[in-house]
Amino acid sequence: MADLKNIDGHFFPAAHPGWGAFAEELFHYTSRYYKTTEAFLGSLAGLPRFSMTGYSAARLSDEQRSLLGAVLASPPERETALAVMSVVEYVCSGSADVDERLADTFAPVADALPPADLPEHPVHFTAEGEGDVDPLDPFMSLADRLLMPVALRDRHVEVSLRELAKHLQSPNSTLRTNLHNAIIALHNAGYVLRNHPHLTHCEADEISRRRN
Repeated sequence: MADLKNIDGHFFPAAHPGWGAFAEELFHYTSRYYKTTEAFLGSLAGLPRFSMTGYSAARLSDEQRSLLGAVLASPPERETALAVMSVVEYVCSGSADVDERLADTFAPVADALPPADLPEHPVHFTAEGEGDVDPLDPFMSLADRLLMPVALRDRHVEVSLRELAKHLQSPNSTLRTNLHNAIIALHNAGYVLRNHPHLTHCEADEISRRRN
């Protein structure tokens, strides 16, 4: 496999672009904004009560890091979200082990995966019954409905991650699904979510105007 990451002498497949910044949070470091990653995983797996409290990427054992790297090389969907959750739960419990069934499932998958570089042309999110749309449109439309300020700066989408996490944990399953699909579409198109605490609509408009 050509696109491998060398981390302390160990080689791992590149994360699928659909994971975006969540892969960094899970695999390389765990910041104070982990609640957004927690909510994204919970939404993806249909388990909104999932908790990452106590998780730290620095505590991953070699075996756990290998499994997590293989899982993150695959597209974000319910099965892969559940596999990530399993690794997180082992780490939180203080164990260095992994679920052997998951290890057997994902280890050979990683070897067969093509490079996970961002596509040369943006991948557009397609809603059922609709043609291709700009990947920003679904996210911006949802943000508008939720009265959630969003600022655009180059390829960065600035938003309060605390507020985003709240909506990803909504009891409305349709909202959760649409929101995590919109986030994946952004990541696939090369956009990066950035935290902007206490962002107001006025600030968002001003930042976005400077972009144009």
